[in-house]
Parts: sequence; C-alpha cells; structure tokens
Amino acid sequence: MSMKEAIQAEKARLQAALDAVTAPGASMSVFFPEGSSHRFEVDSFTVLRAMPQVDAQGNVVLWRYDLIFKEVGYDQGMQFVHLISAATADQPHGQSIMLEDEHGNNYVANAIEPAIDPLERKLFADWRAYRKAHAMMFERIDAQFLEEYTRMAEGGVR
Repeated sequence: MSMKEAIQAEKARLQAALDAVTAPGASMSVFFPEGSSHRFEVDSFTVLRAMPQVDAQGNVVLWRYDLIFKEVGYDQGMQFVHLISAATADQPHGQSIMLEDEHGNNYVANAIEPAIDPLERKLFADWRAYRKAHAMMFERIDAQFLEEYTRMAEGGVR
C-alpha cells in the first residue's frame, strides 16, 4: 500500500467512526487546559487531512488529523463551523470519540441516546428535517465550508 493509499484509508476509517457517533445525533464538550469547557450540539464532522508521524524506520507511530465540525444551526454563519488542527483521536467505544488538538484542548463527542433524552431526539429530528427541506442550500454551504477550511488546514499549501 502506498503512503497516499494509507492516508486515504486512515481518513476513511476516522470518518466512519465519527459518522457512527453523529448518526443518532451527538453532543460534544470541549475542555480547555485552563479548566473551562463548552458544549455543542454537533451536526457532523469532516476529516480534511490525516497526517502520519513516522519513526526513524518509517513506521507510522501516530496519526494526527485536521477536521472540521459543524454545529446544529451552522447555516447561520461561519461561527458555527470549527477547525480542529493536528488532533489525535481515540474511540473508547462506538458511541463516543475523543480528540485532543495541538493546543491541548480535549473534545469528547457522544452519540445521544434518543430513548433517554426525548428533547435531544426532537432537536436533531427537527434539524435534520430542516436540512432535508433546504438540501440545495446546504449543498452550496457545505461545498463553500469544505473549500475554505481545507485551504485553512493546508496553510496555503497549493
């Protein structure tokens, strides 16, 4: 397998793991190094880049990722779309994923449990119905965000 193929496979693996967490709807908390935190309702994640770190023998010892997450309501502006840079990822089980970015911020995303929290179930059902009703608008918005955040993640490497 070439390095390019390995990178594409790793991106696809992490994207599938993130999609499994967000499929029923997901909330995410960000824990900052100084002790504060913030909670988001997450629409989706998109893995932009997978970057292998290799040892002296050329073996991949760690993967880092650039990815974006979009909050519920991201059609209201760029402030609802966030870039996470040079993150590591861990998935302790299928319904949760943990990320740590280059600044030491820790992100913990958990799938909602619709049977336990009917208010969250309704929030995501309403949001997804809205997205479906405005599918063409979201196709345009998603393409714009993907292009812009990919350019930011690449740091002008083109």
